[in-house]
Amino acid sequence: MADDLHAQAAAELDRITQAEPTAWPELIPFGSTAKLPSMNPANLPTWAGQFAAELATETETPPDLAVGLTLAACAIPTARRFRVMVKPNYFEPLNIWALVALTPGNRKSAVQSATTKPLMEWQREQAEIMRDEIRRIESEAQTMQAHADALRKEAAREKDTYKQRDLSDKVAALEASIPAVPTLPLLWTSDATPERLGTLLGDNTERMAWLSSEGGLFDMLAGRYSGGIPNLDLMLKAHSGDSERVERGSRPPVDLLHPLLTIGISPQPSVLEGLAAKPGFRGRGLLGRFLYLVPESRLGYRTLNTQPMTDATRAAYNQGIRAMLDTPPADDDNPNAMHLLRLSSEARAEWQDFAHHIESQFRPGASLELLTDWGGKAPGAAARIAGVLHCIEHAGRTDALEISAATMHRALEITAVFTQHSIHAMGMMGNDEQMAAAKTVWEWMRRGRHWEITQREIFNALRGRFPKMDKLTPALDILAERGYIQIEEPERTGAGRPPSPKVIVRPDLREATR
Repeated sequence: MADDLHAQAAAELDRITQAEPTAWPELIPFGSTAKLPSMNPANLPTWAGQFAAELATETETPPDLAVGLTLAACAIPTARRFRVMVKPNYFEPLNIWALVALTPGNRKSAVQSATTKPLMEWQREQAEIMRDEIRRIESEAQTMQAHADALRKEAAREKDTYKQRDLSDKVAALEASIPAVPTLPLLWTSDATPERLGTLLGDNTERMAWLSSEGGLFDMLAGRYSGGIPNLDLMLKAHSGDSERVERGSRPPVDLLHPLLTIGISPQPSVLEGLAAKPGFRGRGLLGRFLYLVPESRLGYRTLNTQPMTDATRAAYNQGIRAMLDTPPADDDNPNAMHLLRLSSEARAEWQDFAHHIESQFRPGASLELLTDWGGKAPGAAARIAGVLHCIEHAGRTDALEISAATMHRALEITAVFTQHSIHAMGMMGNDEQMAAAKTVWEWMRRGRHWEITQREIFNALRGRFPKMDKLTPALDILAERGYIQIEEPERTGAGRPPSPKVIVRPDLREATR
């Protein structure tokens, strides 16, 4: 039956190809139209890889979503305790900025909920452990403050200058000794002003994550809370761990020595369009810090009848994340003291070969010629991923600090997929809105194999993206100008509504997708 359907489809394609115009102009491609590679969950070690594989199967989502968000979740605890020395005088932290762009309806929230569940549970347990101690310290602080206030009133009534000064000194000494009330530990947020984010970093050993299935992060950075003025300084510095002073209006500023922010978000692909035009986003290197994945949606091709994740796999993931969260700092007296990972000689050689390859792609005509902002950070990102993979393999251990060649190889496999997707994603961010719209239409036609379709049918299918026909028409015109399609205006016969123009896709592009 399947063979008959395939033969019928091939015959229909041949009929359309023979019946359509043959004078096609030279194709002016947007970039590579080849199918992007998918993430292999097996490149995540042991319990993390098994979890990502079964999560993708259970939710019928692209493996890129599960791998990307699992990698980000694992980076949260590793960034708190480890960094990697790539070579002498060159160190990388282990926080990662992962962005998986996927359309609504793809169960992004379910995948994120599964990957972050052990993080939430750990936070709640830590809060319960600390709650009584926090109450005790709050009570002690309030008592000491009340005593200081009473002495201050007594000093204000005292007429003797020397006694008044003595009371004032006692007040100052007492207030200086009031203990700071600990804050409940937080690992991540999904909505915060830049100032609030600085406070969260300061309250949580300068480590924080931003996790969300939406793109609100970019709204915040574009100035949602600052009158439309972009606020990028803290974000840029929290990628590399550079010091920053966060001003908070009437409250004392927060001085951060080595803040690190991990990001795991899955916004709609449309969020990417036009990001390069946002003030400072591209020019200051913000967009070049993300690792992008743009998988194809599985909507319309799901079985809706899959096997759930096994209890053993879920338990192993929870235990692995907890083991990493419970890893002690390198110095018991310094909660920010980091364990230092090193590359084995073989791992360093593999990393060096990759760095040389990336460097060669900056040459004229090469794949990263116009993406040096992203490519310049790719070797560092590969080292970070290798560090996270190592910590997954040795969850909770601080006696195994050398990254092997096998781990580096898996990290480079992951980075290679990120590279192809990031090139595609950066292309989606172009400044030209109409060009971005044309790419959207083409990707829809290519994925659905709509080789011969009316303009009205395209409009009805993409009405959410193009609310009016005059928004769709320029995109089709661009596709026609670049040789992707031809638009046939039908002859009008009789009264009534005219037939819709026919859109015909270039034959060789059909063959490439066949």
